[in-house]
Amino acid sequence: MTIGRSLTGAAFVLMAAAGVAQAATLFECDLKTRIHNGWVSPKMAFVIEDDGGAKVIDGITLAFLDGPAEAKVTRRGDNLRINWTVANAKDDAGNYIPTFRYFANLNSATHAVSVVAKPAAYPQRWSAKGSCKIRDK
Repeated sequence: MTIGRSLTGAAFVLMAAAGVAQAATLFECDLKTRIHNGWVSPKMAFVIEDDGGAKVIDGITLAFLDGPAEAKVTRRGDNLRINWTVANAKDDAGNYIPTFRYFANLNSATHAVSVVAKPAAYPQRWSAKGSCKIRDK
């Protein structure tokens, strides 16, 4: 899959840049949805920095941000809650969505992940679950 290869390459470049400044862990994740929805990518990478910051890269961030999204991480034991936003996304009908909020729960011990995408001010939400593997630097 071309998106997966380009995502993995982009994640490694991102990891190398993060590694220069501080230690970080790269989680490469595969997600499955019940239906194909397009708002939660089937491949996603999280770079979790030791200082509490994070970056997320997937098909959505590559399409609308031209790179990774800055994210906030909240830790509770092995559970990481990762939050990020994507602004000015455009759907297939050409309508702009001012803000998409994303939430991921990643268990750093089991590597299970779940992701929810929710457009601000709209009732819809999309979700996916999957698993991640830690990639070496």
